[in-house]
Amino acid sequence: MFLIIKKKIIITFLIGIFIAAVCTSLTFYSLPAQTDAVQLRLPIIMYHGLMEKENRQNEYMIDPDNLEQDLKYLSDNGYNTVFLSELIEHFENGAPLPENPVIITFDDGYLNNYTYAYPILKKYKSKAVISPIGLSADDAENEEYRSPLWSQCTWEQLKEMSDSGLVEIQNHTYNLHKLTGNSKGAAAKSGECYEEYKKRLSIDLTTANNRIKEKIGKSPCAFVYPFGAKSESTEEIVRSLGFKAILDCENKMNYISGKEDLFHLHRFLRPNNLSSEEFFSEIMNK
Repeated sequence: MFLIIKKKIIITFLIGIFIAAVCTSLTFYSLPAQTDAVQLRLPIIMYHGLMEKENRQNEYMIDPDNLEQDLKYLSDNGYNTVFLSELIEHFENGAPLPENPVIITFDDGYLNNYTYAYPILKKYKSKAVISPIGLSADDAENEEYRSPLWSQCTWEQLKEMSDSGLVEIQNHTYNLHKLTGNSKGAAAKSGECYEEYKKRLSIDLTTANNRIKEKIGKSPCAFVYPFGAKSESTEEIVRSLGFKAILDCENKMNYISGKEDLFHLHRFLRPNNLSSEEFFSEIMNK
């Protein structure tokens, strides 16, 4: 009788060890999908315009030399510039990304992006995302006197940069880049009902998409908030139009675990008063 009980205890003990081993094994293989180890740490840098004249430089218009030093710093320190489309492909279809990816963005499509930034991109073989204001690109076609101080890129210039393989064109609205009266970027107007807002935003973004497709030959896959302005329902409307990513203006590092995180991509505004080493040392520690 004692031997039978002893055997039962031993069997029970062995079964317990087996179950624990199986659970441990399952837990081990499940962990990578639930830990920070699978997150992509991605800095996105936000530029606007480049100005050679010091008295024209400000928070959004920086010295072209700063961009050159930034790209040199990134190259020297093992970072690799990628497009938003590559980021989307990575999370949707498992396409590989290079080590230490970083995204460079330019908002508004200023002519100085073509005059100053484009040659620097070619020099360092760096990729960048330019998000022009659709109406401004249309107006640039008929501008009699053009200058990097105030003009926007023409569609022809944007296409040239896109065709180079170094520039990707994304959607920054067709005609909502405003801070006047009751309008603030892509946000709903005060007192505007949901249906009115959805119709207005959808028409504008679709117009910009169609214009970019017509002029550049490629459809945008991402939307960039003008001024970072949005409303509670903006993301839902943007998603419904087929965009795969949204960029805001929050100075935060991105930690991306899956496709959902692509709709909340943050960007660090590049100031004019810091060296490349100071700027990147500051943001890379966040």
